[in-house]
Parts: sequence; structure tokens; C-alpha cells
Amino acid sequence: MPTINAGRVGYIRGNPGSNYTNAKTDNGSTAYDSPTTNVTNAIMAFFSSGRGGGTYLFHRTYIYFDTSGITGTVTSATLKITGHSQNSANVVVADGGNAFGGDGNTALATTDFNAVDIAAPPTLYSSATSWSTSLNSITLNSTALSALSSNNNTVLCVLNGDHDYQTNAQTSTVQSGIAFGTAIQLEYAVAASSDITSLNGIARASITSFNTIALASIDSINGIDN
Repeated sequence: MPTINAGRVGYIRGNPGSNYTNAKTDNGSTAYDSPTTNVTNAIMAFFSSGRGGGTYLFHRTYIYFDTSGITGTVTSATLKITGHSQNSANVVVADGGNAFGGDGNTALATTDFNAVDIAAPPTLYSSATSWSTSLNSITLNSTALSALSSNNNTVLCVLNGDHDYQTNAQTSTVQSGIAFGTAIQLEYAVAASSDITSLNGIARASITSFNTIALASIDSINGIDN
């Protein structure tokens, strides 16, 4: 299946605070654009107990793909990320909005932290997936497939599933690491297309066989791809 390497990657440290909701919706405090090393907390839901109810902090990873070369209807897609360390966490993939300027030409910024639009809630592109320290192959859902089929630029956000995407305040720290030195990839498949629109004046959709051979079993007719 065709594969696209990420055109730009990065992660953002949120703004720590005693309010769980504010920690999720405020701008970030530090943006790390185009890292190339192993990062242990690229996706994180942090909590430290203390006076005033404790401190909450989130990290989110954003990934840009140039999807202008995809033609046809995408029927399946898998996001492939090599993990690093982790601490019993799962992740979800969501629409990354206009992070990286929406087209990958702008460095990741602290204002991109909530490009995922966490309070909306986010447009989900995958179900929750347990994180691995080796290769993570995350199956993207039909909403993501539609976006890949129609968008020239696609930004994904990978965030903690239990506490960042969902509204369950964490009572300890869970984190997922990424080996940013290894390419993050998007593998996809598209629906088969046909160059034959009609045969002897009959619309292709109405044809089931040709010379008693099922049309699905024919690669071409008179040199034209079926």
C-alpha cells in the first residue's frame, strides 16, 4: 500500500495549573517543532498532588502530512509511530486543525496547543489505542478516511485518550514516548477505479459480465483498464 512520511512533526507542553479544564484548553507553554530524538513524554497527562488541589499538565503531539497526492477514495489508513517509553497509557488520534499553519509551512507554536479544539469535543480520527514502546499501528476511522480523500493538507493530533480526550481528571501521571528520529508514516489504500464508463452504449453500473465472464474478473477490455 502507498505510504506517506510526515512532512512536519512536533509536540507541545501545555500550561500547568490547578484547574483541570484550564490545563486542557489554555495555550501551551512551550512548543517543540521538528524534534529528532526520543521523547519520553510526547503525549502526556501529568498530575502532581499538593496544596490547592494539585497541578495538571498535558502534552500533545501534532503531525502534518501532505495528502495532495492521494487520488480516489481512501478505503483504509493506518498511522504508524515508533514508540519510546510509556507508562500504562492509551492514545487517540484527532483532527489537528490548523496546527503548523494548516499546511506544514509554519513551525509549531504554543498557540497550536488547542488546535485540536478539545472543548468542542475534538473530531476523533481513531478509537483508543494502547501505546507500545515499539511500532504503533493506529487504524484511522471513516471520518479520517473522508478527510484524507478530500484534503490536500492533513494535520493529526495524538493525545492521551483517558484524561485529555475524555473528561476524566488524572490522579497520577501517564505518558507515551515517541522515537522522533524514526519517520512517522501514513499508510493508506484507495478504492479501485475503472476507465470504462459504458460498453456498447450500456452504463458500466448496469453491466455484470462480458462474453459470459464476470466483469469483476476482467482486467481490461480492448486495452482499456476495467
